Amino acid sequence: MRDMNYTKNYKMANKGMVFEQEVKMANTGYKNRGIALIQKISTPWKVVRRGKQIVSAFPEEKSTLDFRGTVKGGTSISFDCKEVEKEDRGLPLKYIEPHQIDYMKAAVTMNEVTFILCFMKTHNKRYLIRGEKVLQYWDRWQQNKGKRGFNYIPVETMVEVEPRNGIVLDYLSGLGDVK
Repeated sequence: MRDMNYTKNYKMANKGMVFEQEVKMANTGYKNRGIALIQKISTPWKVVRRGKQIVSAFPEEKSTLDFRGTVKGGTSISFDCKEVEKEDRGLPLKYIEPHQIDYMKAAVTMNEVTFILCFMKTHNKRYLIRGEKVLQYWDRWQQNKGKRGFNYIPVETMVEVEPRNGIVLDYLSGLGDVK
């Protein structure tokens, strides 16, 4: 039983790590080419110790989004990465935290370009969803809680992101007007 729990916890702790590595490689490519400077925002953690032993750890505060940065020319961007394992219709809105929605709303108000990068494992494809679209579907979901068909962002409404120009995951090309 212990081995099974360990495996489950290990999988959850590492969920999305390969996708996040692709994003970090893309960010390095953008930096090396002078296109953008984008960094991972780390979540501050509170560690609980019993002597020297760590007995627990939890986020100290709500984070913003996974990544923030600036595209050459001064455009600020922020985005989060989501990995969808079994669903093939789109991104379940339950994967997005309310504090992330609050941040995206504030970012849009400030004319910051905000979005979600989504890896759909069943399609083996990566997608970009602009913040305005995320907010539109979120509001629609909130107004229709409990009704079928309102709890996800359909894959048909997302912009597919592929490797391009030597960038492993050229997500900025999915923004079109930013680069």
